[in-house]
Amino acid sequence: MAHDIELRPQHARLAPGAPIRGRALKCSMARTLAFSGGPLDEPGWPQRNLHTDIDKALEAGLPGIIVSGTQFEGLLLSHLVGLFGEHWYRNGRLEAKFVKSVLVDETVAPLATVCDIQLAGRQAEFRLDVACENQDGEKALVGQAQVSVPAAEFLSLSGDA
Repeated sequence: MAHDIELRPQHARLAPGAPIRGRALKCSMARTLAFSGGPLDEPGWPQRNLHTDIDKALEAGLPGIIVSGTQFEGLLLSHLVGLFGEHWYRNGRLEAKFVKSVLVDETVAPLATVCDIQLAGRQAEFRLDVACENQDGEKALVGQAQVSVPAAEFLSLSGDA
């Protein structure tokens, strides 16, 4: 039996092709130090590295202190959890790469676009293009995500005879 796939109203924003932007985050120096400075009680804190020290960043050929990519990758993961809830934790998969550095005080926002929804038994498999963009719309992270969810929870299925 073939099915026409229609999203339930509460999941309408997951329609294929429509970009879903998540919460933007300003990557402040305080946040960057807390994330990349090492243990707070370490003598000489923060550790000197390209994420905390301008001289180290310039030595590495960077234009300034850069934010650890895992900070905005975490923002993307939080966005995916917001879209798919516990199902993301159970079987979500992310393949991503960092394509541009994010400097301290830049703002990043996660983006997810559903490319395809396939039925597999009682499950609906969502494939998405994902990214994190800075305030100028430049991509800092790009990739693909996939998650399997109970079809009955996300979709209204009408059968064709």
